[in-house]
Amino acid sequence: MTLNDVNLLGKKVLLGIVISIIPLIITIGGLTLIRKVFTNQDAQTQTSNINPQTQQK
Repeated sequence: MTLNDVNLLGKKVLLGIVISIIPLIITIGGLTLIRKVFTNQDAQTQTSNINPQTQQK
């Protein structure tokens, strides 16, 4: 095995790692965004329904 073979193998391994990490980052970013959207929405609905007894009268 020559130095060029080791260099090519290292590049292929690095490329495989990058190709595996990019979808993981996109998935985690999407889940974080969804969590923020639903957390803000829940906080707004909770503040609007603080005293439900006054709305029933």
